[in-house]
Amino acid sequence: MSGPRGVLAILGATATGKSALAVALAERLGGEVINADAFAVYRGLDAGTAKPTVEERRGIPHHLIDIREPWEPFTAGDFARLAREAVREILGRGRLPILCGGTGFYVRAFFDGLFEGPPRDEAVRGALRTVAGRRGTAHLARMLSLLDPESAARVAPADAARTIRYLEIALVTGHRPSDLFRSRPGASLGTPSVRILLTLPRPVLYERISERFNRSIAKELPSEVRRILASGVSASAPGFRAIGYRETASFVEGGLPEPEWREAVVRATRRFAKRQETWFRAEPDLLPLDAGRPDLLEAALAAARPLYDPSLSFSFPLEGSSR
Repeated sequence: MSGPRGVLAILGATATGKSALAVALAERLGGEVINADAFAVYRGLDAGTAKPTVEERRGIPHHLIDIREPWEPFTAGDFARLAREAVREILGRGRLPILCGGTGFYVRAFFDGLFEGPPRDEAVRGALRTVAGRRGTAHLARMLSLLDPESAARVAPADAARTIRYLEIALVTGHRPSDLFRSRPGASLGTPSVRILLTLPRPVLYERISERFNRSIAKELPSEVRRILASGVSASAPGFRAIGYRETASFVEGGLPEPEWREAVVRATRRFAKRQETWFRAEPDLLPLDAGRPDLLEAALAAARPLYDPSLSFSFPLEGSSR
């Protein structure tokens, strides 16, 4: 088998088993994993992000994990640039880059480029921040849903920064951000790729989310959040936008009873998973594989074959569709 000529991506909602499959594939194919989950880039944010442990990585090099402090901003543009650099380095070593994660916007920026948008308009941003301060982020989210329902569906309700940016683009340009993203996506990666989407029936996915929360997150996240807060990091830091962290900060500071905290984190995670599913359903060129099938590894290995054999097509007769 010749060396790889492109990128293998393992994508999907949280709790579909992406990390375990990526490591197994890396072991079989001589690969290295590039993290594509937005909050796994932050040091110290481990339990709530389901970041693979050193043991779970099984000696496979992992890139773009633990590269920022929780108070440092990290954008899709930062991710696309660093991930593309990692791809070039990994391919240069004759190894397979395996992009693994569930942050759809980052994945799109990596493969298709990023629409930069108009320059920041501080007057507009200031006005939107004033509205958020007086009426709450939820009010801005409703404004965005009226102006651009597609963009609103892809933003977490509490993500004030992205909501403000999308509203800013709409107000400054007079166009929906989603329309601009499609018409001016930016420079594509230009490297062959196989993109696998792990799927699960919704009830099974929700059960996995609950089971993981009870098994590990509920036990580890409160102490992790206490440690981060004690180090001087504010609960308003960029890293605390990760699912469950602000709810847990409220819990450890006495503002949220434990039963309500548990319910809030599981509910937020399920909603996040639903948004991830919605995002990836709209993405082209994804090869859906049921994450529960017993021959998952073998099916993924078969899908990756065109990255090594130029005679094979990148179109597969796999059952189902990602659209």
